[in-house]
Order: sequence, then C-alpha cells, then structure tokens
Amino acid sequence: MPTITDVAKHAGVSMKTVSRVLNREAHVRPALRARVEESVRALGYRPNLAARQLAGNRSFIIAYPFNNPSAAYITDVLMGAARACGERGYHLVSEPIDLDDQATQVLDRLITTLRPDGIMLTPPLCDMALIVNHIAKFDIPLVRIAGRPDLFGESIIIDDREVSEQMMAHLISEGHRRIGFITPHPDHSLAQGRYQGYLQGLKTAGIAVEAELIRPGLFDVESGADAARALLELREPPTAIFAANDDMALGALQVAHSRNLNIPGDIAIAGFDDSPASRLAWPALTTVRQPMQLLGASAARLLLGEELDLDPIQYELIIRGSTSASGY
Repeated sequence: MPTITDVAKHAGVSMKTVSRVLNREAHVRPALRARVEESVRALGYRPNLAARQLAGNRSFIIAYPFNNPSAAYITDVLMGAARACGERGYHLVSEPIDLDDQATQVLDRLITTLRPDGIMLTPPLCDMALIVNHIAKFDIPLVRIAGRPDLFGESIIIDDREVSEQMMAHLISEGHRRIGFITPHPDHSLAQGRYQGYLQGLKTAGIAVEAELIRPGLFDVESGADAARALLELREPPTAIFAANDDMALGALQVAHSRNLNIPGDIAIAGFDDSPASRLAWPALTTVRQPMQLLGASAARLLLGEELDLDPIQYELIIRGSTSASGY
C-alpha cells in the first residue's frame, strides 16, 4: 500500500504539506492542493484512520441520524454525502432514530461513541427543536437539509413553491379544475411550500380553494392511500390528486387501481421527489425531480469546512402517464 511518503515524493512536496491537504487545513495554495490530491488519486493512497485520529484530534467521521419513511429519499442523500466524504478521506455513519422518548438517548450514544466531526440532518429531524437543541449542547457543527432557519446549525434552504405551481399549471392545462391535495408531513416546515404552490396555482387559474379537497399526509404510502380514499368518496370527487411526495402519490395510485379507475382518464395523480418507484409504477408517475444526491454532498462539504456558493436548487417537472396520455 502507498504511504504518505510516496504521495509526497510523487507530488514533489513535503509530508507536512500532504498532511495539511489530507486534513483539509486552510491556507494551502489551490495549485498545491490540486497536485497533492492528484497524487493521492494516482497512487490509490488511503490514509490510516487511526493514525489521523491520534494526530489531529479528529474522528474523520460525519454522522447522519435519520428518520424518514421514504427509503429512496434517504438512499439518495446517503449516496451523495458518502461520495463527498470518501473523496475527502472521511467516513459517513448513518443510524435510524425513532421518534420516541428514547431519541435523545440514541443521539447521546451516537455522539459519545463516534465523536463525529459533524452531523447532518434531513426532515423531519432537521425541524424538530428537541433533536436540534440536544445536538447543540455538544457544540458539534450541524448542517440541516431543508431545515427551518431559526434553529441551531446551518440550513440548506429549498424552495418547493415555484415548482409546485408549475405542477398545478400542468394539471390545469390538462383540463382539471377540481384538484385534490395531500399535504406534506406536518413536521417538515419547508415542504409546506408545496402546499403554498398548490394554493397559488389555484389562485392563478381563478379556481376557488375547497377545504374538502385538502387532506393530511405523513409522507408514507399508507397516509396517501387514506387521503385518496377520503377524496374519492366525496360526493363530487376530484379529477386529479397532487400528493406532496411520491410515496403518498403511490398510495393514491393503489387506491385508484383497486377501484378500477382509469388513470389518467378517470383520475390523474402526481407526486414529488422522482423516486425510483415513481418510474416503475403503472402508469409511471408524474412528479418533480430534485437533486437529493447533490444536497447530500453539499451538506457533507459544508460540514468539512468548504465554502459553497449554493446555486438555486434545480427542480424538473417530469410529465408521465399518470397525468397525461402523452406522458411517458
């Protein structure tokens, strides 16, 4: 296995310079940093984690405790963050956290055992004051993806409202005037922008808001199915349902199939997230694609001290067969 001495020789620098680059220290000239990083890649050098921990008083670990019913969401965030950590000589450790009275004890065990150099959170944990304030007691850098900005740590803000308005404009262009909406998880504050986009879409089209067409959701298939049943049992059911995430939309799709409804002829259904399951459903689900791997990587890079110029998140409306006969 190549050593730090081999890297220094290959790059034509001192071992101290290699160490500074590997430890992500500031004040290393960009050209010098790039040369060392290229040598690391060329030689396939892997730092000895134990030695680095002893030398630098760091764990070289980023912790990702999570609680989210969408496996696809978690997987994408994990992939992006793990890749960013690995490229920088760090490790990502993830652990599920149940939302019960043991949650803070699990966090205590995670933090005291791993002693991570940073923690990243995603919804709904990133919006829960109990969880965030507990982490703040340890004085560990925290980055929250789509977390409300008034809590401890740095938050990567996501604006879902505009793209939700675009989804509504699409449904209305398909002739729908009676559109049901399944709301986001109540603990996910920034995702409420999806609801605001629904309301604004109706307002722009001059369509009155009807409370009976708005049903609560919890971001899981079951709550989506329950909401769809309630909507389809109305005296005048909607002709389209827009769910605030794909899992709930898939629950609505299941209910529609169980009632032998034609999709999208009898009922159009749309979601949000572009999960792998949205592409496998029949018909394939119209949805919103958001770059979760990019968000995971950005959160990890912020925790590792990199200054990022976060451009606006690039959403993409994906029109498929669940809302349009011409969709794919």
